[in-house]
Amino acid sequence: MDHARAEGIGVGEAIRKLVDEVDGESLLHAAAAGGRLNVCKYLVEKLKLDVDFKDGCGYAPLHHAIFKGYLDIVRYLLEKGANTDASSDQNYTPLHIAAKTGDTKIITLLLSRGVHIYAATRIGSALQYAAGHGHRDAVKVLLDHGANPNAVISQGMLRPLMAAILFDPESYGNTPLILAAKEEYVGVITRLLEAGADPNYKMSVGLTTLEIAAMRCNYQIVEILFPVTSRIPTYPDWSIGGLMRHVHSDAFKMKREVYMKEKFHQAKSKGRDAFQEEQYLMAVNWFNEALDIIPKDPAVLSNMSACYARLGDGFSALEYATKCMNERPEWPKVYYRLGVALNILKRSGDAANPFNKGLTLDPRNKELKDAYILNSIK
Repeated sequence: MDHARAEGIGVGEAIRKLVDEVDGESLLHAAAAGGRLNVCKYLVEKLKLDVDFKDGCGYAPLHHAIFKGYLDIVRYLLEKGANTDASSDQNYTPLHIAAKTGDTKIITLLLSRGVHIYAATRIGSALQYAAGHGHRDAVKVLLDHGANPNAVISQGMLRPLMAAILFDPESYGNTPLILAAKEEYVGVITRLLEAGADPNYKMSVGLTTLEIAAMRCNYQIVEILFPVTSRIPTYPDWSIGGLMRHVHSDAFKMKREVYMKEKFHQAKSKGRDAFQEEQYLMAVNWFNEALDIIPKDPAVLSNMSACYARLGDGFSALEYATKCMNERPEWPKVYYRLGVALNILKRSGDAANPFNKGLTLDPRNKELKDAYILNSIK
């Protein structure tokens, strides 16, 4: 602090300069994540630090406090005007973080402050997140506050796209009920059905929640869903026993395989068309539908990385480029995808390496060569 005075700057300004240059995390983030309420008060009230200042990943102090479960700090930050709908670089709001941890007290507090309950990231709404993590009590709180148990919100979806997607029962998307069935959360399924969740909705590959449970041999969930699910005409014996025999028959498996291959190619084609039309969010949804069927297809993983790169989401672009590299390490294009993602994350020094790797595999590739030269001189 003596150095700060000698430089002619105040103590508050000096502390502001003590920001981690690596990830941009401020002292207030550290205090909130560490449960230090008195330190938070000093930083906000005495040094006037911004309660909504974001770290290198776009998280505010409020996000950190919620993730660690510090209710008193969450309440304090909200009292000091913290933005209840602040989103991170990947669009995670405080409510999403609370839904992930299942902290009903924090969820209730946020809802009492008017937080947007329908806000959705590319992994879905807060209700979908709570259901997908098996937080039965959190699901109940969200439902009690008006969350829609039948909402279908896919990755990367924007509101203008919602109506079009919802009109197509075979469109990509998972309801909270389907997510709960996939993870075999019996209590969550019961809560959702009590709230009016539709058991007859079909996911992208044409399956109902009941069929998902039957294919996983989860008799407990099948017994819950069977009485509330409408009869499926293609099943000759509509009983629990008949259902279980049918979904595990060779004929059913062959039919499913043909159907899923057709859906995969259809989704992949529609994703490419959307990308060419610069509809990157729609392309993400179609490519996600394809990955829901064949999760490790290198071409689709590469396309996903390209979509997120165009959207400026470096974290997701890097995630899918890395997955693609793991599946097809000798493909030059994947190293271009890696380099682009690292550039978006402002890691140009690291980006030169994958560009160079790609060049060793395809020395005549002008795109890789130009990118490598550009990053080598930075």
